[in-house]
Amino acid sequence: MQVLATDADMGQNSEILYVIEPPNEEFWVNASSGDIYTKQPLTLHNSAFEIYQFTVIAFNCGSDPLESNATVTVRLEPYNYYPPMFLPLQPLIPVPYHVSLRTEVVQITAIDPDVNNSSAGIEYILVGGNASDFFSIQADNGKVMLNQSLTESVNLFLTVLVMAKDQGSPSLSSQTEITFEITGKNTFSPSFREIDVTFSVPEDLSIGSVIGKIQAEDGDYGLNGAIMYHITPENQYLPFSLGEASGLLTLIRELDFEKEGFYHLRIKATDGGWVSKTGLLNVTVIVMDVNDNPPLFSASEYIISVPENSAIGTNVFNVKAADADSGANAQITYSLIAGHVDKFAMDSRNGSITTLDVFDYEREQIFDITIKSSNTGGHPLFSLAHVVIQISDVNEFTPTFKKKEFNFSIFKNVPIGTRIGKVTATDYDQGSEGKVFYLMFGQNKYLGFEIDKLSGEIYTTGSLRKQGNSHVILKVLAKNSGVITGMDIDEALVQISVIDTNDAPMFTSALYLVNVTEDNLVGTSVITVSAQDQDSILDWNRFFFGIEHGNTNLSFAIDLSSGVISVNAPLDREQWPVYNLTVTATDNGSPPATGTTNVIVTISDVNDNAPKLTFTEAQVKENQPPGTIVTKLNASDSDLPPNQGPFTYWLVNTSTDGAFSVTPDGILFTTRAADREQISAYRVLVVVRDAGIPPLSSTTLFHIKIVDENDTPSLPRNIFIEVKYFGSSFQGGMIGNVHPDDQDESDIFNCSIKSGSLNMFTIPNGTCELWSSPFQGEATFNITIEATDQLHFPVNNSVYVHYKGFTNATMDSCILFYVSSSSLEEFLSHKYLRFVKALDSLFNLQASKTHVFGIKHIGTEMLLFAAVKNYNGQYLSREVASGISAGHRKLLESQSNVTISHITSDPCLTSSCQNGATCNKNIYISQDVAVLESMAVIFVSPQKEILNCTCPAGFTGSLCEEDINECEMSPCENKGTCVNTPGSFYCQCQNGFSGPICSSDVDECLKVKCQNGGTCSPTQNGYHCYCLPGFEGETCEQFLDHCRSNPCVQGSCISSQTGFSCSCAFGVSGVHCEEPSYGFEEMSFMEFPPLDRRTNLISLEFATVQRNSLLLFNPGGSSSREFFALEILDGAMCLSYDLGSGPVRLQTNKQVADGHFHSITARRIGNMGSLYVDNCTDVQSSGFCYSQSDGSSSERTLDVENSNITFGGLRTVESILLHSAQIRTHDFVGCIRNIYVNGVLLRPSMALTTYNILDR
Repeated sequence: MQVLATDADMGQNSEILYVIEPPNEEFWVNASSGDIYTKQPLTLHNSAFEIYQFTVIAFNCGSDPLESNATVTVRLEPYNYYPPMFLPLQPLIPVPYHVSLRTEVVQITAIDPDVNNSSAGIEYILVGGNASDFFSIQADNGKVMLNQSLTESVNLFLTVLVMAKDQGSPSLSSQTEITFEITGKNTFSPSFREIDVTFSVPEDLSIGSVIGKIQAEDGDYGLNGAIMYHITPENQYLPFSLGEASGLLTLIRELDFEKEGFYHLRIKATDGGWVSKTGLLNVTVIVMDVNDNPPLFSASEYIISVPENSAIGTNVFNVKAADADSGANAQITYSLIAGHVDKFAMDSRNGSITTLDVFDYEREQIFDITIKSSNTGGHPLFSLAHVVIQISDVNEFTPTFKKKEFNFSIFKNVPIGTRIGKVTATDYDQGSEGKVFYLMFGQNKYLGFEIDKLSGEIYTTGSLRKQGNSHVILKVLAKNSGVITGMDIDEALVQISVIDTNDAPMFTSALYLVNVTEDNLVGTSVITVSAQDQDSILDWNRFFFGIEHGNTNLSFAIDLSSGVISVNAPLDREQWPVYNLTVTATDNGSPPATGTTNVIVTISDVNDNAPKLTFTEAQVKENQPPGTIVTKLNASDSDLPPNQGPFTYWLVNTSTDGAFSVTPDGILFTTRAADREQISAYRVLVVVRDAGIPPLSSTTLFHIKIVDENDTPSLPRNIFIEVKYFGSSFQGGMIGNVHPDDQDESDIFNCSIKSGSLNMFTIPNGTCELWSSPFQGEATFNITIEATDQLHFPVNNSVYVHYKGFTNATMDSCILFYVSSSSLEEFLSHKYLRFVKALDSLFNLQASKTHVFGIKHIGTEMLLFAAVKNYNGQYLSREVASGISAGHRKLLESQSNVTISHITSDPCLTSSCQNGATCNKNIYISQDVAVLESMAVIFVSPQKEILNCTCPAGFTGSLCEEDINECEMSPCENKGTCVNTPGSFYCQCQNGFSGPICSSDVDECLKVKCQNGGTCSPTQNGYHCYCLPGFEGETCEQFLDHCRSNPCVQGSCISSQTGFSCSCAFGVSGVHCEEPSYGFEEMSFMEFPPLDRRTNLISLEFATVQRNSLLLFNPGGSSSREFFALEILDGAMCLSYDLGSGPVRLQTNKQVADGHFHSITARRIGNMGSLYVDNCTDVQSSGFCYSQSDGSSSERTLDVENSNITFGGLRTVESILLHSAQIRTHDFVGCIRNIYVNGVLLRPSMALTTYNILDR
């Protein structure tokens, strides 16, 4: 847009300028033309438009400018991309001829995508058609109104053309055509001949089939008589569709009689009149069943059992199948089709299976048959199932011992649980009825022997030491499971010979503990051990002592006869703080027997280690005031408290002018300001002393670095820069750092060129790097550089830059000077110019001029490249030049104050190639430029190489100094180990392989077969078989006996491939049969403190044949009704308690008075109680093995005052009379073990009182 202003003046006074005031971020105005432009892209943010306003001032250019202003408003709108879109409309619209004028016949709607598909703001216009005189349209809403009577236009088709126009910028429009059919009156409604119609279809009708046709009639003509059909209400889940115009009812999804047998539909017929009329029809679709489901068994496999010797015709099992079809399609017949069909029969009607034979378990145990269920429909279907019939055993035979007498022998010193021998009885029954159980009876069973009831193995249950050289006769019995009747058992005698042996000496203690200070002298007695030997033979009970293990550094010795242990070597707690000595006592028996004990010697600390500083370096800035803390010293001490800290610190040889001091607790601080430029580092002697008795100390040299500050003014430098370039010109680049001379090491300098060739040289801002432009020829430039450390006054450096080139001819005539020098800085600053001058003086006598064109720093030497050219412009040959130089070496050294080690024209004469490499003379120029700097001289030249080395195999690097690690390539085969050596390698081969790379196979495993699944591996001495668990031996041929160590205390050990298990004697439990049980006789009991008031968690195991017994009872006081009791009533468990609101009794039905051990868990938490028998689960029926209260009691605590709980009976007869209403029993005869109350294991030794308790 443009703003324009006019001015009536003439000339300069009429010239007008435009400006936006104040300046606007979005718009600007052309000062002379008034055109207004945007400064940036303008966007709308979630709004239909935005308004911008700003003021444009117009002023003239007169000497006293006059001005006026105008406000400019800019409305930002979205760009109009899309024209309006008409919503769909039926193609032919009926209009009756008798419709009144100004009636709305239709409403047209268009939407605009530019405004979220809204119809707002759209204008509608009639723009054509043959009905423009009959109709008009409302511009704002699209309603078409009748303007002229249609009486004379019946059965005519009229059209109008409508345009929809939006309000966008630019405005866009679209058009649509509407056709009207002028009709008569809609007189009749659609009607059906019947109001209800039924269709029947089979359930297997294919999709797409027509089920039936819906037909209605309408007496009107044209659109008034055109009928459309719909299902009302719409249901997307129906398996049918209805043709809108055709009325055809079509199947669109599969039918299933078993899921849905019929469907009810309502069909609505609608005519096409101006005001449509409708008719309704009820349709029922009946789905007819077909045989499409087979009869199915309840399981694919049945496993059932039948006892052997069952009579023919015995019912084995009744199977059932179900058919989802109905009627005749669901009638099922059963049959046998495979398997042992000659052994069984099946009723075709009810599916019962019966036997056709008498079965013998000992001959055959399992039969299987395949059964079939089929229906009788038009297309019979069937299913199969597998039936496994197991024949169960019936006890027909009696177990019989192989012999009536067994003889075994055993040494008297075997540990408890040692296996003595095994008796075997045979039962020809199979399965559980053929399982044999062994029992030991008679008085001799209490002499320390027992038999495993399953395996028949006899083992020791007690010590046999008192039965040496004796014979024991035991009686054993073999039986089947269940009660002994007297006719189904067999008996045998077992004779055991107990052999006397040499017992090992027994120490009086299994463990000795002693503390010894580390400063004890050699020979000091530490402790005395003692032992006893109970052998009756005199020679067997004499023994001597020794130390077998744990005597590190032979620190201790033991007297052979007295058992006195003494210090044998100096002790050091910091190295060996604890000794675990295994001390032996060995007797003189044949063979000797040895007893052992352990002596734990703990070494106590003494102060024998001086403390040491943990760090020995620190730093501090220069110029800091006195008292500045440098660091906090720390020390460590290998001793233990109190022989460690607190530590005390001080400095050694502190003088009055010392720069540092330290407090006793280790604070190191300055005593005066330090100046790095005078002294850059200090070394002080620090003493640290511990707090031990006596105290020890150490002295350490501590290093303190003085950190630089910018405190020294800069000094000017005179710098000579030699620029040597190869070829025709110098390419340009950085030629040196021209910073000032400054003793500060951390300063940052800024330099600038004050005078000289400013076109030739530059210095980047903030640096002192001097850069040169390209240059050709030989010349010297003098420039002045102003340099500053940005703190002190600037100084001026005088810089002389000399350019000189060299060529291939120079290189071909090159001679090499090897000059010794301590550093590059020292050589360039103090010796380089003197050497060049001395060399020039030498060859001036020869009418020649020298040119030193390269320097290379090699180790402790400087290699100088030089060439000599005579006054005729010809180079002297390298041989002549090097000969002259070598002849005057002493003169050169004296004039330049250098030491020259070599002067040569062939670098390989002083070859530095290492490891036998071949030297190849090869002087060449690199593309990289080296800038060698010192304070006085800067030497700039391309980098040069003078030789290359051809390395022998196994070495690399420019001088062949690096050894190649051939082992990185893994050259050794067959898992050999590679060992790298200088220039080579060798392989350490696995056992069974040889050769340089272990490729030769000499595998001994090819000749050996490891048994029982063992794996063979070659070794240095041949082979080794790695056995599977459970086997041992050279070729894994032996079964590993895990029972050799007699792990079962009071039971027999059963060894298996992966370990062992213990079969415990009756009344004994635990993994190692180590847990005993306690026997209760009549009137016996154990008494413990009373139960907890809130929680009672009680578990125990018991065995009894007494059907009415009292396991535990905790009564209340004499006046209290509260109690807690656990009883056996009529062979079943009963838990009863009273919390004060009435007794609660929990009863189970499982029989427990059968002589076997049963586990009981009784719980009461608050008013909730439960009783579990034999680890019963809640899955089992309630009442059989568990019972639980309903928690209806109002009380939650058990208040028994100070009345104690008793196990196995009552303490007094008075208790029976006093509490007769609470308990029905008063005694227990049997065994009890593993008694836990609230997680605590109760033993007789813990009881307040016990009476007649027998320990198993």
